Amino acid sequence: MLNSIWRKRRSVIITWLFSYVAVLLLPIVIGVFVNRESNAALEEEIHRANDALLKQVREVIDNELESVLRLNTEITWNTKLQELMFTNIRGQDSYQYSLYEIAMDFKMYKTFYPQITDFYVYYTPDDIGLMPGFVRSGKDVYEEVHNNPDFSYDDWQTLMTSSKKPSFVPLVYRGLNGSIHQSIAHISYLTSDVNTKPEGAVVILIDGSKLLSALQNVQLFSGGEVLVLNKENQILLSTLETNQHPVLTNRVLSGDSGFFQENYKGQDSEFYYIASKKSDLKIVTIMPSALVWQKAINVRWITYISIILSILGGSLLTFFFLKKNYNPIKQLIHTFKSESAEQLNDGSNEFQFIQHMISNTVNEKEQAKIRLQQQNHLLRSNFMNRLLKGRLDNQIPIEDALPAFEMHFDSEQYAVLLFYVEANDQFFSSINGKSDNEKAKLLQFIVSNVVEDIMNARHIGYMTEIDDMLACIINFRDTGQAGSLAELRQMTEEAQQFLKTKFQIELTVSISNIHTSIVDLSIAYKESVDAMEYKLIMGRKEIISFHEIQNEALNEIPQGYYYPLQVEQQLINFLKIGEYDRAKETLDNIVDRNLKINQISLPLARCLMFDLVSTMVKALHEIGDTQEESSGGSLKEIEKLTACETMQDMHEQLTEMLKEVCSNNLAKRKSTLVQIRHQDLQTLTQNIVRFIQENYQDADMNISMIGLRFDMKSTYLSKLFREQTGEGLLDYMNKVRIVKAKELIESQNITMNEISSLVGFSDVNALIRIFKKYEGVTPGKYKEMYLK
Repeated sequence: MLNSIWRKRRSVIITWLFSYVAVLLLPIVIGVFVNRESNAALEEEIHRANDALLKQVREVIDNELESVLRLNTEITWNTKLQELMFTNIRGQDSYQYSLYEIAMDFKMYKTFYPQITDFYVYYTPDDIGLMPGFVRSGKDVYEEVHNNPDFSYDDWQTLMTSSKKPSFVPLVYRGLNGSIHQSIAHISYLTSDVNTKPEGAVVILIDGSKLLSALQNVQLFSGGEVLVLNKENQILLSTLETNQHPVLTNRVLSGDSGFFQENYKGQDSEFYYIASKKSDLKIVTIMPSALVWQKAINVRWITYISIILSILGGSLLTFFFLKKNYNPIKQLIHTFKSESAEQLNDGSNEFQFIQHMISNTVNEKEQAKIRLQQQNHLLRSNFMNRLLKGRLDNQIPIEDALPAFEMHFDSEQYAVLLFYVEANDQFFSSINGKSDNEKAKLLQFIVSNVVEDIMNARHIGYMTEIDDMLACIINFRDTGQAGSLAELRQMTEEAQQFLKTKFQIELTVSISNIHTSIVDLSIAYKESVDAMEYKLIMGRKEIISFHEIQNEALNEIPQGYYYPLQVEQQLINFLKIGEYDRAKETLDNIVDRNLKINQISLPLARCLMFDLVSTMVKALHEIGDTQEESSGGSLKEIEKLTACETMQDMHEQLTEMLKEVCSNNLAKRKSTLVQIRHQDLQTLTQNIVRFIQENYQDADMNISMIGLRFDMKSTYLSKLFREQTGEGLLDYMNKVRIVKAKELIESQNITMNEISSLVGFSDVNALIRIFKKYEGVTPGKYKEMYLK
């Protein structure tokens, strides 16, 4: 038997058997878990309930104590009390009256705070107490308010003269009928310096019985005790006798709330506490632990009983469901064995065998479906290409072929859209990790899906690739209204704008006329192709309608285009002299006259493009660029012009070329003018020098005479001469005369008067002065130096 079970260990029935056994064990585990979680939940709920009730009690107590704190603030900052405590008015005539005024103010406070049991201010220096409407001695205040054997007058005075911080303390209180009541007293001390003995104390009493009702509600809910403690853990209020437990515990009750366990009255107890928001008080509940665990024990017994019942019921159900559930599996295995050559091996898992057989069937179905879809896509694309080009097989009616390619048309109104994708570098650059071929396929996929979605929202549209473009066959839905070219253009603009905005894909679109037969789709396609050719004139990224082009063709078409020889020559001349603005104005005028005013035909637009290219070649040849080192760049520009697909592209390219050529020519002209001017100045300088050397003997020769000789102002002539030679014109004349004078001194034995006359000086004094200026010595001294 064990060997038989081992051989069938992978059988589903064995798996189920162990599973059901695990299910039987599960209630035990769950029971243990539930018992533990239940105990934790009960404890948490008790904590939460006590915390909630403590918060309610805190709100009640805080509301009551808020009036105490507010009254304490008003009393402390009473201006008359401040004057009494901190100014030297004792012994003055107004002292008794000031005490009376303070008592009257306290009487008014008593009216405003009816919930306050009583209050007074003890003034230490004079041992008096200020009460609402009365001024009493310290002894009288004690007798009237606190007289009690457990709280003597000395104890009271010690409390009044303490230097502690403001706090709440338990304090007895005598009623009007002499009965003793337990009260909460708030005591704050009046002092100008923390290191000195206080000047007095403010005591505010509130009857504890007013707060016990809220504390008793918590006691009834929890079954424990509720206490109110001050910061020294003294019991201010309790649901029990407070004098039995003056100090609750030595444990530090830190934080705003907390929980701890401690032995209390001989039994384990749980302590919950919460701090007041407006004072240093804490509210504590004490609950015997036995109350908590009594509920947990009840839950534990319920859990044990549920586990036993689960085991008994689970054993019976295991046998029943094992037998019932295995029968359908046996039938499935028998069915698969009869339909397939594969067999279930002994010891194999039945579910794995069934899953394997189902997976094989599904895979075969999916593969067949994928092959059919791929073939159908290619076949439909081929069918649409033949349909658009009018090459269908006449043996098969179109109406019968459409369902085979999952196509249907709703009416007898058709149109064809052609989409030409322009350069889309932005789209390609935004796609990373794909080859150019994959990017192109993705672009085609996006355009096809977007156009089909927009067209199918109102009508029926099918996309296909044809001759490096995308074609869309539009069939207008049978809505009772004829198809509209305006509507078709609107949908095309929507698709064009969406692709440009979302994907940076820019298209040029052409639209055919609307035809009323599916056979005329080939005509519609030809119309779209003809309209797309007008991109040459209308430019890229436009929507070109064959209907609009056809209407323009019916109008009178000019026999030629505007580009006369004189205009061509003007354009060349402007290029030669570097007049870019006038050259651009001439080019813009040529384009506007032919494309916007005369609306030339497509063939004439091609001729105009060739003529403009020819003009640029002529201009570059006459300028001489083709013979210089820049000829390579010029030829590249000509190649760019010949590669332009639209007049707009050529216009932009020609404008850039005009700007570059004019800039170069203008720079050449400026350079030539500078050279010519330099040569002229050199010639002028040489003529001046020659004139001075030929006429230096003339005493009348000066800068003015030279200016008259060369027909120029003397100052301007002197400036030009200095720029060319680096010295002034007058200095040069004097130097020439001095050189000639030195030659005469050295070669001839003549007088200085004769020398001055021969070199052009008016007298000998002028010769001596100028000679000494340039040579540093007089002519006579120079002659002596030469003879030696």
